[in-house]
Amino acid sequence: MIENPIISDRHPIRIQEPRVIGECAGCYGEIVEGESIIEFLDGSMIHYDRYCALAFCLEAGKEKTAGWDD
Repeated sequence: MIENPIISDRHPIRIQEPRVIGECAGCYGEIVEGESIIEFLDGSMIHYDRYCALAFCLEAGKEKTAGWDD
């Protein structure tokens, strides 16, 4: 019996889910294989995206007033 290649799970053009590499430390979304990222020395990663960079900085940093000692 010949299988219909359009519905066969062995078809070579079958769409595959991207492999999850890790979690973004900015938006906490999945980072998948092939995405542009920024990787830090401690191994954490963020998407190469302004929103994720801002969210990461605001979460990881501490707000201070320039020139004032705490």
